[in-house]
Amino acid sequence: MVEKELIVISIQDEYLSMISKQMTEIAGDLIRIRPISINNLSREEISKDDIVLLGANFIFPLVRPFLPEGVKYVTAGRGFNYVNMAKLLSSPKGKNVLVVNDTKQTTDETVQALQEAVFEHNYYSYNLDSEIPLDIDFVITPGEIQLVPEGRFEVIDIGYRVLSLETVFEVFTLLGLNCSQIFLTNRYMKSLVALSNESSHSKITPAYFSKWGIGRGTAKYYFEDVIANSKVMQDTLYIARKLAKMSDPVHIFGETGTGKRMLAQAIHNDSFNKEGPYLSINCSGRPREVLERELYGSELDGQITPGLFEMANGGTICIEDIDELPLALQGRLLQTLEEGQVIRIGGHHPVSVRVRVITISNYDLSLLVDEGKFRKDLFYYLAVLPCKTPSLSERMEDFESLIHTYLESHLFHEKLVIPPDMINLLKYYSWPGNVRELFNAVSYMACLVEKELTLESLPFYIKGRLQKYVKESMPLPDITESELNDLIFNIEEHGFLEESLAILEVFEQGKKQCESYGRTVVKGRLRENGFTLSEQQLRLRLEVLNQLELLNVRQGRSGTTISRKGEVFLQMIRLNGISTVGNYGNVEND
Repeated sequence: MVEKELIVISIQDEYLSMISKQMTEIAGDLIRIRPISINNLSREEISKDDIVLLGANFIFPLVRPFLPEGVKYVTAGRGFNYVNMAKLLSSPKGKNVLVVNDTKQTTDETVQALQEAVFEHNYYSYNLDSEIPLDIDFVITPGEIQLVPEGRFEVIDIGYRVLSLETVFEVFTLLGLNCSQIFLTNRYMKSLVALSNESSHSKITPAYFSKWGIGRGTAKYYFEDVIANSKVMQDTLYIARKLAKMSDPVHIFGETGTGKRMLAQAIHNDSFNKEGPYLSINCSGRPREVLERELYGSELDGQITPGLFEMANGGTICIEDIDELPLALQGRLLQTLEEGQVIRIGGHHPVSVRVRVITISNYDLSLLVDEGKFRKDLFYYLAVLPCKTPSLSERMEDFESLIHTYLESHLFHEKLVIPPDMINLLKYYSWPGNVRELFNAVSYMACLVEKELTLESLPFYIKGRLQKYVKESMPLPDITESELNDLIFNIEEHGFLEESLAILEVFEQGKKQCESYGRTVVKGRLRENGFTLSEQQLRLRLEVLNQLELLNVRQGRSGTTISRKGEVFLQMIRLNGISTVGNYGNVEND
């Protein structure tokens, strides 16, 4: 009997991992689950007999060219994992809640869903271009903590939104599995508890999933697929090609999203083991006993289950996040590498294996050795052939080629125009997720934009940072001597120039530290500098400085910052020999 297969497709690796894990918890013993990132869609085969689960409706235009005619698919409906929402559910009625998600559409959808499900509170959508409402009690975000605006908020991360129960029913109907709604509901509740016990960013290798989540994919990438216009990437490929022709273990390390998996597959496909299988396993978030069973297999109750080392015999096994392999298993792995033998759990006789081992980590293992978190002897065995993948910031010569090649070769979406000025602007974003984050952003934009990319079409979190860069890179506004005198006169009309200059300096220092301040913080900083103001006095001074456009006073708890005009005002004050300590008068008289 052919095992039924469910293919899960999404843009974000974290969300793909989460919903694949959820379906594995619900039906891992009944079906095979194969998650596919849009980044890898062009290299995967989908049969017309497969059932496809799309992570979101808006990605369908991008996915459609890769789906065979007549294939059945379901668009994921989203629900909340109420196990993660205890704080919200236990709060008194009438709280004001700011909702933060990755796009305006998903934010509005989350607000609507919260209003329907937890109707006791007031919800507001966070928008980069709008002021934050007054008196926000706390912020809720479904796994997008990095998008929460600056300010002294109490933040509740409820984790990524899960598959809705209706979606599970629909998937099982298309799969033709005869399971009762009570059975599926019980499994669904179990999946919520299981997901709540794991990190929202737990990793699952995008490959075939069995009951335990073992990666069974083949190596689909070759050295020719790697873009290497930059010298640093050319040097990396030169080293990797040399390592491929050796038989010793290879260790690949580098920041997240730098293409370590791709490089591992390319090494396998250029090695003497290339005709053999390529299997992968991720150590992140897996209990020791599960990892041991997956790697070494078992002999229990007369039933033999081979592990990955046996299944990869004659080929390559890639162990990802090796830095998270429990110490108790590190010694066993070293023994396997040295002896070329494995003993199954519950077994008594060694089984010989001939396997090339590639390990991957986001961190330099030598630092973990110094901290006592990684065995020194295993490190020396693995680090014989190291290969570091450079960050995107180190290979910016590849930036434009990466975007265009990805659009044309992976997404088949060469019609999307990205003007040169947008390419240059995108380079000013730091890309902490490196190439993977770049590809995810390009995928997102390709789904929403038909012709030409603009700043408005970028994902929220990138748009916000680039808007700040654009604003701060604009020329400083000019203030004439006459305008400077008018500003000083308007401030002195209220009799507190000295305090006002001190306030501006507090906010100037805050901007240098990338912080915005509320009144409580400002009062404390002023007191340290010898200025004691009441709440009413400070509010009055802030209002005047805001009216004169020297401050950007924002409502709620998001804090206040000095404006560009305020920075120039302070510069000119200093140039004219005025400080925040001493006598103040008209500039012309100084």
